[in-house]
Amino acid sequence: MKIIILSAGKGERLYPLTKNTPKPLLDMGYGKTLLEEQIERIQKSGVIDNIVLVIGYLAEQIEEKIKYYEDKGIKITTVYNPFYDVSNNLISLWFAKGEMNDSFLVTNGDNLFAVDVFVNFIRENTNGIYLSISRKNQFDNDDMKVKLNNELVDFISKNIEPESAHAESPGLLLVEGERSVDLVKDELDKLARKPEHRNSYWLELPNSLVKKGIPIRAWEFDGMAKWQEVDIHLDITRAKKLLGISRSI
Repeated sequence: MKIIILSAGKGERLYPLTKNTPKPLLDMGYGKTLLEEQIERIQKSGVIDNIVLVIGYLAEQIEEKIKYYEDKGIKITTVYNPFYDVSNNLISLWFAKGEMNDSFLVTNGDNLFAVDVFVNFIRENTNGIYLSISRKNQFDNDDMKVKLNNELVDFISKNIEPESAHAESPGLLLVEGERSVDLVKDELDKLARKPEHRNSYWLELPNSLVKKGIPIRAWEFDGMAKWQEVDIHLDITRAKKLLGISRSI
């Protein structure tokens, strides 16, 4: 299984830490960067053997870091998005379209998951498009919120009113099976051609598929205990806590 990790952005919400360092190379403690923590959890899962990193901002630093993993039993390749500073991550995903030749996962470069999230997500789902979700009682305005229709995704957006949201999206998508891959690639190409989507989040992709009647199935896990994004300064402290828990699992 392949995982596409979108890591091209400048991480401006973490300035000054990211002024001269790309977000994936921020120190998470234990002598490891965010990227290394991602790679090692993916390796430990045993269900993913191919990582594609979409890079842009300070790309050469990331390329230098991944050389260490060339002989570590997992394939890591990079795709460069030259428009990282004038587009959002939907376009980064479009640049990785050539890597979508079989079933794959998509996630963001600032996401940390416990190992068993990858294992269970892949083993429990076949033939279809699946979005991971995490339920909680209260939502912040900045949460990527999800509205559900039974077990299907109805809409994903930060702009959903908190009282109307059913879950949060941790930003992990599974595209399983040849038909699903073809549907995603075709829709991604259509979205990338529209100027209004050049600054869209990549989760606009499942939204667009839902509008066309293509089911996106929700897969639930405990995001409070097994996921942390690193988007603002406080998230770094939270991520270190998760890493401490993950090392003991």
